[in-house]
Amino acid sequence: MNDLGIRPGVDLVSVSDLAEMIATSGPVFMDMCWTQHEQTFCCGSVERLASRWAAKEATMKAIGRGIGDIDPLHIEVLSRDGYAPDLRLTGSAHACAEAAGLDTFVVSLSHEVDLAIAYVIGYAAAVVSPRPRARSGGCGWTPRRRPQARM
Repeated sequence: MNDLGIRPGVDLVSVSDLAEMIATSGPVFMDMCWTQHEQTFCCGSVERLASRWAAKEATMKAIGRGIGDIDPLHIEVLSRDGYAPDLRLTGSAHACAEAAGLDTFVVSLSHEVDLAIAYVIGYAAAVVSPRPRARSGGCGWTPRRRPQARM
């Protein structure tokens, strides 16, 4: 972990390679990699499944552990249409994150043509503080004024 108490992780997945693996291995492979919630939300979209697999790998990288230590089903990408994705860590993923001193994660997903990418940032407990609430009743972001340059 760096001095700022954050650990990034990123992963890139070939959509066509994943489609071939799904076609070859079928439901057994699906059930080993994605939770029922993830499978239901993705509705068979290989692009969505690929971005969620990238999120699982990126989360493992942020934690500093690999697939031998963390069950992919213990990292779940929670999704609702119109909202940013979120991560839920359980079991081995939660234990490894806790051991690494991380307790909050944010994730960003994208896919284009044959590639899916996920970027995850893990934060140490001491780094995360509540966001200030917007006075306008917005999403919790408060604009700040830029400091004036001194001459």
